[in-house]
Amino acid sequence: MYLNNYFSKHTTNNLKAVAIILVILGHLGFINKSGAWGVGIFLLLSGYGLTQSYIKSGIIGFFKKRLLAVILPYSIVMIIWIFVDYILGNKYRILTIGTSILGLNFKSVIDVTMWYISFLILWYIAFFCIFKLIKNNYFKIITMFIFSYIVYYNLYELFDQNVGVRLYTLLFPIGVFLGFLFSKELNISESMLKSILGHLIIFSFILFEISLNRSYDYRYYTISIIMFSIMIISIFMLMNDFESKILSFIGNISFELYLFEGVFINKYNFIF
Repeated sequence: MYLNNYFSKHTTNNLKAVAIILVILGHLGFINKSGAWGVGIFLLLSGYGLTQSYIKSGIIGFFKKRLLAVILPYSIVMIIWIFVDYILGNKYRILTIGTSILGLNFKSVIDVTMWYISFLILWYIAFFCIFKLIKNNYFKIITMFIFSYIVYYNLYELFDQNVGVRLYTLLFPIGVFLGFLFSKELNISESMLKSILGHLIIFSFILFEISLNRSYDYRYYTISIIMFSIMIISIFMLMNDFESKILSFIGNISFELYLFEGVFINKYNFIF
């Protein structure tokens, strides 16, 4: 049995929909910490998706795919915000404009919610270098976690401290690990898999509740995000046959929603 059979495209779409809804609710202030949970799901799915793509197609064309799928749409939207800000009388230095359009302005001066794109690009670069240079898959996974350690203790200073980058450093590598795990044939029955997922949901929920109550500590806050992500993913794997046109639609446009929701909620909310 291959676990990725329980992680179909419509399942990942449903998860993306849940993630973006959580992010929006968090930005609106409706559910405390839900934005962090949504970001956690997105990062885990990103690590998983890149690994699955690597297994199928290798590293060839990696940056071209990421450019067309992520960076180009982001850059176009960022140019729009720069133009709108110019009309409103907000002007930026050339360096700020250039790095923002490329997704390399780690302080996210123009749109504070776009720190995620810079964080994602950082992981894209790490993923490409590690998977290009290291041949053994186990060492690839280990090196990804080592890089997360470096980000947690050193590179986090590149970002605005208010976004809490250190909370998310483990999610992408966990996604990479699951990407490899789900691609292997496992000698388990369907009933056993459902039992494992059921126990995993209960276990992750308990740890989520315990760590959430101590989320004033970064370590517990990080654990709560990881456990929430694992819990939601396990639930949707159990509901693999579940299809929702609404969730599917939201999931398909989740990235576009992300590019626009934050700036209107936090910056241009006077329009409404």
